[in-house]
Amino acid sequence: MKSRILILLSTLLLTLSVHAQPGGGQGRGAGMMNPEARVAELIATLEITPQQEPAFREAMAKIAEQQMAAMQALRQGGGGNGGGQGQGQGMARRAEMERMTEETLSAVLTESQMARFREAEAARMEEMRQRMMQRQQ
Repeated sequence: MKSRILILLSTLLLTLSVHAQPGGGQGRGAGMMNPEARVAELIATLEITPQQEPAFREAMAKIAEQQMAAMQALRQGGGGNGGGQGQGQGMARRAEMERMTEETLSAVLTESQMARFREAEAARMEEMRQRMMQRQQ
C-alpha cells in the first residue's frame, strides 16, 4: 500500500512538472495532465498488457523520481537564464534523463513498444517546443 501511494505521488509530481497539455489556463502548472491520465494514455498508446502494467507503473514512478531530482538539481544549480553554460548543462541533463528513461523502460517494454514510446515522446517534445515558441512571440 505504501509503495502504491509513493508511485502515485511520484507520477503526480512528474506529470505536474513535465507533461504539459495544450490549451491550459494561465501561468505555470495550468493545463497539466493528470498523472494517472498520462500513465493511462501511455498504457493505451503502447498497448501495455495486463501482465506488464504493474512493472510499467513502477518504472514510470521511478522515472518521475529521477526527473524530479534532475529538475531540483537544475533549480539549485542555477541552470536558468544565466548564459550558455547553464543551457549546455540543461541539455546534458536532458540527454542523461532520456538515457535513464530508455534504460528503465527497456526492462519492461518490448522493442515495438519502445519504438512507439520514442515516437510519442518525440511528438510530445515537438508540441512543447511549439507552445514555447508561441509564448515567446
